[in-house]
Amino acid sequence: MSLVAQPPQTNTALPEAKPRTWVWQVVLLAGLVFYLLMPIVGLLRFSTRAADGITFQYYLNAFADPAFYKFLGNSLLAGFWTIAVTLVLTTFTLYWAYLRARWLLPLLEFISLLPFVVPAVTLGVGLIQIFSTPPLRLTGTPYLLIGAYAVVTLPFAYRAIENSLQGANVLTLTEAAESLGASWWQIFVEIILPCVWSGVISGGLLVLSYVLGEFTLALFLVGSSFQTFPLYINQLYSYQPQYSVVMSLLSFVSTWLVAWLLVLFTQKAPSQT
Repeated sequence: MSLVAQPPQTNTALPEAKPRTWVWQVVLLAGLVFYLLMPIVGLLRFSTRAADGITFQYYLNAFADPAFYKFLGNSLLAGFWTIAVTLVLTTFTLYWAYLRARWLLPLLEFISLLPFVVPAVTLGVGLIQIFSTPPLRLTGTPYLLIGAYAVVTLPFAYRAIENSLQGANVLTLTEAAESLGASWWQIFVEIILPCVWSGVISGGLLVLSYVLGEFTLALFLVGSSFQTFPLYINQLYSYQPQYSVVMSLLSFVSTWLVAWLLVLFTQKAPSQT
């Protein structure tokens, strides 16, 4: 029997390797990209399909079609006016509430969520009933459509701007500017607006993307009197499906191009102020 102390036994086995998290991140990102791009790839393939191979004639015809520019211009016009109305009203109202009446913020948030509850069909029928007779006969005019768009896009603009205002101490900034003799307009344009600029741009992009793809309200409120791009695409699909797919892709590209130009422009604007 040995009296020599034995060293304690240690477990020298390597711990079981855990899967690297970045692998799953790459897989999820690749799956998301695949999910988003496959419909576009399918549309692109369908729009270039011909009996003898591949053709881009539909794209050439689209760029030569005056209706493409007319109806896309109608949608862009409605989109920019909706952005102006929605963002101006939302920004001024939220700034005033943060400055003078914080107790109204829960009520304003509740009101901003109401467009999610009311379906577009219900809203369209209701507006037709109200604005189809004198003296407020606005059906068939872009004014009623822009007003309806301003209502349904309110949640997007409200949430984006409200998040930006939460991160800016508007009360302290306003009081400091007032003590230095700044006017209310100077305070809002030169101090508050640059602080919430990212929220304004985010809300504007969300509003624009919604308006360029909206179909139901445009069909109910204006129809052919102020035909928007989605209405034109739907009209084409009944007798020229490939041509309508081309228009859909061009609408997608136009939306991204306008959004990119808007972001590029607004990135320089705060630095100038």
